[in-house]
Amino acid sequence: MKATDLAFNQRLGLVAAPAGAAHLLELPLTAALHNHLGSMHAAAQFALAEAASAECLQRHFGAALGEVFAVVRGVEVKYRKPATGDLRAFGAPDENTRDHLVAEFAARGRCSAVIRVDLKDHAGTLTFHGKFDWFISRVPPPAP
Repeated sequence: MKATDLAFNQRLGLVAAPAGAAHLLELPLTAALHNHLGSMHAAAQFALAEAASAECLQRHFGAALGEVFAVVRGVEVKYRKPATGDLRAFGAPDENTRDHLVAEFAARGRCSAVIRVDLKDHAGTLTFHGKFDWFISRVPPPAP
């Protein structure tokens, strides 16, 4: 499942980045997403970043892991500058996740992953930086 398939993300207006883009997802700034200052609401930015972390996991590891159960366990967030325009979400696994996730999952049937996400406007201004900690396990077999 892609992050853009979820009804909540569709309601927010999240869209996939164009093919070949360096970023994963986009979120246009609409009137519904404004905060009391006229910039993008922190909750909308957080939703974009969380969706981008899931999309990053899927793109980097989906083929190797197959069907899994994955949930966010923890998040560190830093809002850097007000988001006054459309945002682009960039994501990447940290070094440990990139180097060890597939082997750990194969050996144990579960693992943790850390995905770092930056949100930037079209000018490249960093508005948000986050670190998303994921727990991933095999999907349990169906009950008889």
